[in-house]
Amino acid sequence: MPIKWYGNGKLDDPIYKHFSRIVNFIIHCMVFTALVSGMWLFKEIKHPLVFFNFFAVSWAIVLSAHLSYVIVKKPQKT
Repeated sequence: MPIKWYGNGKLDDPIYKHFSRIVNFIIHCMVFTALVSGMWLFKEIKHPLVFFNFFAVSWAIVLSAHLSYVIVKKPQKT
């Protein structure tokens, strides 16, 4: 089920900020998936990419850090 926000978002609302962080994380995941899968396909077709493994693992670590940030910054229940 998609996340929906009804009404105008207020930047000082902690729940709105949390949803914003979640959406940013999902966009980060989508870009990661698209680029890594596209590079992998390009590599498997014909062209050797020697930096592919380092690139994918490095970005996966950054993605994990982003997820950790989203989890840590989750607002307390009110």
